[in-house]
Amino acid sequence: MHSSGLTPLADLRRVADRLMDWRFHCWYWGDAIAIDGLMEAHTLGAGAYRDHVLDTLQRWHWNCLPNFDDVLAPGATIIQFVMDGDLSPEAADRVIDLLEGLPAAYGVVPALEPHRPLFRHGLCIDAVYHLPATYAQLARWRGDKRFADKAVRVALDSMQVLRCKAGWAQWFDPVRKRNNEVAWTRGMGWAVLGLLDLVRLVEGTAADEVADLAASVMERLAQTQASDGNWDVVLEYPEADSETSTAAFFVAAALHPAADGLLALPRGVLESAIGACGRALSGDGTYTGVTGDVLPDWDIKAYEHAPTGPSPWAQGAAVRAFAALARRAPPVRLD
Repeated sequence: MHSSGLTPLADLRRVADRLMDWRFHCWYWGDAIAIDGLMEAHTLGAGAYRDHVLDTLQRWHWNCLPNFDDVLAPGATIIQFVMDGDLSPEAADRVIDLLEGLPAAYGVVPALEPHRPLFRHGLCIDAVYHLPATYAQLARWRGDKRFADKAVRVALDSMQVLRCKAGWAQWFDPVRKRNNEVAWTRGMGWAVLGLLDLVRLVEGTAADEVADLAASVMERLAQTQASDGNWDVVLEYPEADSETSTAAFFVAAALHPAADGLLALPRGVLESAIGACGRALSGDGTYTGVTGDVLPDWDIKAYEHAPTGPSPWAQGAAVRAFAALARRAPPVRLD
């Protein structure tokens, strides 16, 4: 694996083009960042991805029967298409109506998987990426500040109950009344990027509180980076393998517009993470070295070794990282 030597915008196009190989229909964890990434790549001029995303969302809405996994949909992007007049309001309503009917896992955070026995009561840190942004976008669409307040509460309640000694845990179970104490670094990446997205969608002291929390997560990641620019799968557990997606999340977060002036990162941390992202990028645009579907577990040994391979969460995080790099680079036209 190697850094391409191409312009950031060309790298972004290569990664985003590869992401189009995933044909989404029913939603799953990690799909939202793929859709968000394509939209960001489109906005930056890397390619014409908007029509592809719209086709995906229309196919889902008209041909995929409503189901519990709709709560994993890229809600903020769906609502934006509705606001643009390109998608039926019913598409947003089916997501929101389902979310609003779920039981709470903690505070105002819904338990997203009532149909999966092992996970039906708890909450996963991944949800901090897409749920707050969905509610904040809903507030803009409906002109109802209550949903913006709920967006902030979902983020803060989740991070409060997931706080653990080493950082923020992957999983909280209200039946056990504790989290699993596994500071899963990809999950912390999900959280910090979702928090920063939320900052852009809300206002006032609520935005400040969310921004401070994002800074705390970024600071913890900056303190724990490995010498190659990556992070271990789990913090303070050297038996665990390395996880390349955390570098992509970190780059996307550190260069996020909402992170501007938020904190001073230690010298070299960002550049080292950027180098790790470049090395993880294969010739065909696949972002490599990312673990597969890491399910919550109460035994930390379960996190030591996991197979790696292409995934929408790997590719989506990479698109957002290379989009962040393209934003900070001088404009270059792609013919």
